[in-house]
Amino acid sequence: MSDLLHSARLAPFQPETAWTLEGGTLVERRGGRERRFDLAHLRRFRLAMPRGGGRRRALMLSFGRQRVAIASQSWRGPGLYDDRLESFSLLARAIAAVGADLSPHARFETAGFKLRDAVTLVTGLLAVGMGALLLLAISSSMRGMAIDLAARMGFLLLLIFAALPWLPRGEALDPHDLPARWLP
Repeated sequence: MSDLLHSARLAPFQPETAWTLEGGTLVERRGGRERRFDLAHLRRFRLAMPRGGGRRRALMLSFGRQRVAIASQSWRGPGLYDDRLESFSLLARAIAAVGADLSPHARFETAGFKLRDAVTLVTGLLAVGMGALLLLAISSSMRGMAIDLAARMGFLLLLIFAALPWLPRGEALDPHDLPARWLP
């Protein structure tokens, strides 16, 4: 077994989950079940912490359609958690370094609210509204007004798509030098 071991109990009625890094493979063991993730297929490394600071951290890894969530605290009872940030930090730093070497196109970033995601959601809602108005124009006696509103919504969509590349993507992380404020 590897020296890089982190374990946490994620929920009350689940056995403790253990994550180890064995070569270029992340191994997740929960009870008798085992899942293996090749870090060469890593697509996204997202690290989260609460806004006010504290010692809670979470790591979300995406491997195509498969996702892994690793928590720094282990559930002990209602409102009680064991702090395991030291082993979490070691494992997260190792995953970032090995993942960056094996999967050079992976994205390493912080998690949280991002303006780009909110704008994408608004764009999708505008597109659905525009489509609904166009469908209404087919069956309505107010075709002119529905088409006029749909055209204005389409123009807004074009403006939003034009501005999307300039919106911030969130804080990118250097996988070989993760900030100490995120992983002490």
